[in-house]
Amino acid sequence: MRIVDDKESQLGVMPTTEALKIARARELDLVEVSPKAVPPVCRIMDFGHFLYRQKKAESKQKRLSKAQETKELRFGIRISDHDFAVRVERAQEFLEKGHPVKVILQFRGRETVHADIGLKRMEELKAALANLAKQEQEPRKQGRSISIELRPISNRKG
Repeated sequence: MRIVDDKESQLGVMPTTEALKIARARELDLVEVSPKAVPPVCRIMDFGHFLYRQKKAESKQKRLSKAQETKELRFGIRISDHDFAVRVERAQEFLEKGHPVKVILQFRGRETVHADIGLKRMEELKAALANLAKQEQEPRKQGRSISIELRPISNRKG
């Protein structure tokens, strides 16, 4: 076996028993890195620490991939102007961080008759976020709600 030690230096080709003695003397593990090579390559390393670093790298990758999580905002057609402005600010924050935003306008009781008011509110929201987001599809009515999906404009700098 060809042996590489924990300091990345080549120890040369030696029998497995001798490589195991060296690894035990350093209180490390002998790990086969490339079994198909001729001769097979083994590395002397702390395998527990290697697994720890690998797990940390995977969790970091997972955190970075979570950036595309769809955020959701809900409100009704009788929302006050101030509350509406707060929802617009929240949507701006989400879009600036790169999250897609799904906006749901919910109707209660007989409000469903006034879908035109709901569509008008959605247009106001779209106009307020026009510089940050593009609309994925037209607002669609689903039962007692109207929803719209907004995606951040990808060529923005920031």
